[in-house]
Amino acid sequence: MRVATAVVMITALTSSLLADELEDMTALNALDQAYATGWIAGDADGVMALFTDDATIVPHHGDMPIQGKAAIRNFWFNPDYPPTVVPEYRREPREILVLGDVGVVRGRSRLVWEYEGERTTIPVGNYVIIAVRQQKAWRIRLYTYNDDPRKWIVEPAGAPE
Repeated sequence: MRVATAVVMITALTSSLLADELEDMTALNALDQAYATGWIAGDADGVMALFTDDATIVPHHGDMPIQGKAAIRNFWFNPDYPPTVVPEYRREPREILVLGDVGVVRGRSRLVWEYEGERTTIPVGNYVIIAVRQQKAWRIRLYTYNDDPRKWIVEPAGAPE
């Protein structure tokens, strides 16, 4: 009788843990997609709300890491520069891991942006998000991305795709 009770308890606990992990993975996927959606919508506040206050981004091409939400905002959304328009940003998570209150999303992306009369297309790139759970919500703590600039397509904005 005790063995049967133990098996039922272990099965229930395992099912609960798997459901929690699936819920976290779904939330991390939503965080990843919200990042792209925010850029497409031109919503700087929405993009920045996805980050922790002490977040770090590690940009492509060996650029120096940028630490802190204010510095990241200034890097991406500096009011002294013309706005960047993002008509397309596809993100395809390839792996999502949950380790307690830390989550990792690794994927591939395609990005198109327009800036000062030019449209730049990055046909494919890689990214990794390390997120932390804060007050029951996932936030980006570290974000890194890379691509091959030799594959960028740069053309006048408004050119047919």
